[in-house]
Amino acid sequence: KVLSIRKALSIQAHPTKDHAEQLHKSFPDMYKDPNHKPELAIALTPFEALCGFRPIPQIQEYLKKIPEITQVLPQEALNAFLEDGSNLKGLIHSLMTCDKEKIALSLQSYLSRLEKEDVNTQASLLFPLIQRLQSDFTGDVGCWVPYFMNYIILQPGQAIFLKPNLPHAYLSGDCVECMACSDNVVRAGLTPKHIDVPTLIDMLDYTSYTKQELLFVPQLEDENSCIWSPPVPDFAVVKI
Repeated sequence: KVLSIRKALSIQAHPTKDHAEQLHKSFPDMYKDPNHKPELAIALTPFEALCGFRPIPQIQEYLKKIPEITQVLPQEALNAFLEDGSNLKGLIHSLMTCDKEKIALSLQSYLSRLEKEDVNTQASLLFPLIQRLQSDFTGDVGCWVPYFMNYIILQPGQAIFLKPNLPHAYLSGDCVECMACSDNVVRAGLTPKHIDVPTLIDMLDYTSYTKQELLFVPQLEDENSCIWSPPVPDFAVVKI
């Protein structure tokens, strides 16, 4: 299908086949089929997305510059992460389960402070993106997530493969999306739909990726075609 996105879609991940079967068996009203849902997104226009966790040093650098985040996180877990990058899972759990009022106030305070900064400082701290997310999802904990996940702008023809358990969110732009036949989505933010934070926290891939590692490059078949062939048997996409 072709997606044309103006407003960010939810922060989410898709379970493995085995996990999907377990979720469907335990919660059939929420997870309606037993299949996995790997996805391939190929940009048709400049396409914004969050995908995978950032390299640890990048996350640490943001946390050092943004006291409004650190004030809502447990000090012991925060200090351990800043010291040696350990327990990213625990830090994400603390963020996602933080009191909603504290999150809303921290975002409001942060954006008010950034509004007074120069353009270069704003750009280095992703101010336009955070401001846009806050406008669309006021007070949502997902507005803090770009400091933990890679913020990617795909150019037309570039692609990302969203394997099971990889956190992601489509933010804006047009893409061709191809996926396995499933509706299994585990969400945690930037959405009015049902969220399942405990399941998401337990299943996520906490590996750190660079942006380059996340790009999924097609293989040339001949002088007239190329193929995006993910490591799943469900689908591939050919461009002629």
